[in-house]
Amino acid sequence: MSEEKIVFTPQEAELVEKLKNRTYLDPRYDAAFKALLNDEAALVSFLNGVLHLAEKERIVKVEIRNPELNILFPETKSFRFDIRATTESGYGINVEMQKVSPTNFTERILLQHSAFVIQSKYEYDKKYKELFPLEPTEEQRAEREARRYDFPPTYAIWVCDFKIARQKGYHDVWSISNGEGLTVTEKIKYIMLDLSQFTKSEGSLENDEDRWLYLIKNAGQAESLPNFDDEVFADALRRIFVGNANKQLLKDQVNNMMTDDEHLDFIAYHTVEAKRKGHAEGHAEGLAEGRAEGRAEGRAEGRAEGLAEGCSSTLDAVREAGASDELMTRIKEILAGKEKLV
Repeated sequence: MSEEKIVFTPQEAELVEKLKNRTYLDPRYDAAFKALLNDEAALVSFLNGVLHLAEKERIVKVEIRNPELNILFPETKSFRFDIRATTESGYGINVEMQKVSPTNFTERILLQHSAFVIQSKYEYDKKYKELFPLEPTEEQRAEREARRYDFPPTYAIWVCDFKIARQKGYHDVWSISNGEGLTVTEKIKYIMLDLSQFTKSEGSLENDEDRWLYLIKNAGQAESLPNFDDEVFADALRRIFVGNANKQLLKDQVNNMMTDDEHLDFIAYHTVEAKRKGHAEGHAEGLAEGRAEGRAEGRAEGRAEGLAEGCSSTLDAVREAGASDELMTRIKEILAGKEKLV
């Protein structure tokens, strides 16, 4: 769409004006994250950093692919990845920026990666099947058998702006292992990067992984950032510099910052949980106080106190999940009855 045809709604225009007071777009939102890394040189640098590859295994080239997958279940289920790429050696790479921890986060990772593996298998087989002869030789049949259930290595990299449960440190690797903890395949890996545990200052950055995570975590609030005397980093910073952003990038960024259906579902889930927990605790406390004091006021006071405690504990959980200040404000208003969830 041409720049002239892009129109901001009043809410979008208000957020755009706020963005213009900042130096960089915040890469913890999808639009700026893609602008930062959806470039071959930047992605190669980022992958070599976070995958901790040995020198002889370092990635030299990647092909950035269509990020949207459609899988039939039999109904079509669409998956839109932040960044999807294939390395020169055939590895499938998916890079995701996750601002808020959704309900059933682990299941979400597994479901999305299952679709990624299926797509990678389809692409792996497609060209081979097109060239397979109608009357294969014994060697060709043997090769087909070897490929029947084979698929390329697929790695998912999740950059999370919240505390990942049961993770110690900002970098962890999930893999498929047996009951003794031994890895049974190297073809599926999940690299989990926890920004809440990444606390390094500019002066303590040691490698490219540190440098990329530092930019991702701090760009949204920083007045200036280092380019580390590296043109790849310098180009990446130019792509998220607010003064360079075109209208489409600004529109995408502010829409990421606004409440969409996924955010509304997130709010609804935690609002319902707060009320359920509060009513349950309040009912128990109210009955106890009512029996002890023999008056209705005890039951009412107990229910009120329980609701307040339930709301408070749920807000703590939402905050730990990485909810933005805007989401936190809206949840508080809903719980207080000042706003309805629509």
